[in-house]
Amino acid sequence: MHPAVKLIIGLIIFVAGIYWYIPGKLPLNALGSLVTVFVGVFGLLLIFIGLIVAWIEYEDLKWERREKREKAKEKK
Repeated sequence: MHPAVKLIIGLIIFVAGIYWYIPGKLPLNALGSLVTVFVGVFGLLLIFIGLIVAWIEYEDLKWERREKREKAKEKK
């Protein structure tokens, strides 16, 4: 698919999402539902982000230790 088509589809989806949350345009309380979902998912989001950050830093520390060992071997 051509990038311009993907761009247009993305913009249409974006506008539909904005329209969904404009108060008074739809009979449902979409904004209230969004707040409920956000409150319910926020803790899980923090857990996953924390795990990802910790995992990335752990891998970085392992990489640094490996590089130090390789430099020490090269000096010998």
